[in-house]
Amino acid sequence: MPLVHSEMIEETCTLLLWKLSEPETELREWLGSAYISEELNAISHPQKVREWLASRLLIKTLAEQFGIAYVGLHKDEHGKAFLIDNDSHISITHTFEFVAVALNPFAAVGIDMEKCDEKLQRTATKYLSSGEIAHAENEITRLCMYWSAKEALYKLYGKKGISFRDSIRILPFLQSAEILEGTLTDNTRLVNSKIHVRWFDQHCLAISL
Repeated sequence: MPLVHSEMIEETCTLLLWKLSEPETELREWLGSAYISEELNAISHPQKVREWLASRLLIKTLAEQFGIAYVGLHKDEHGKAFLIDNDSHISITHTFEFVAVALNPFAAVGIDMEKCDEKLQRTATKYLSSGEIAHAENEITRLCMYWSAKEALYKLYGKKGISFRDSIRILPFLQSAEILEGTLTDNTRLVNSKIHVRWFDQHCLAISL
């Protein structure tokens, strides 16, 4: 998989973005049979299989850059992924065209990548507050930034049952902004986050720290 982008964010978080172009057989060979899990065996859609293989291969690559012996991932009851036998925080996202991972040894991280698509206009009322809808003005680029930012913050928090519309807020931003500010509220807990935004081929990549 060709490396599209590599970046250190806020001195602690490393981001890798790869273009997903290889067939399943090649990805399986690169990853190695030792890392194939029951989770993969439960996936039937060929594209989803490729995305799963590619994301694990990229996590393995990134972990080894930090001198971490990669022995696989496990997920908690909320579906949040963790490295086995290592306390570094990771997050994974993939689309039809890209796979991206982030690793932060010191604190939680969440990433998401979304392609600009008209479906974001059709579903905006499900994930945006009334103020956010007014600010977005039904513009696909802004809607994509809102969705990716909220999804990244949701993944940083790592617990289910959070309403994107009611519990996650993104402050108004310029369309050219590279850092957004967001908050997530869960009962009495408030999580503040800086969310870094990058663009690749009409895809918005958001990294929540």
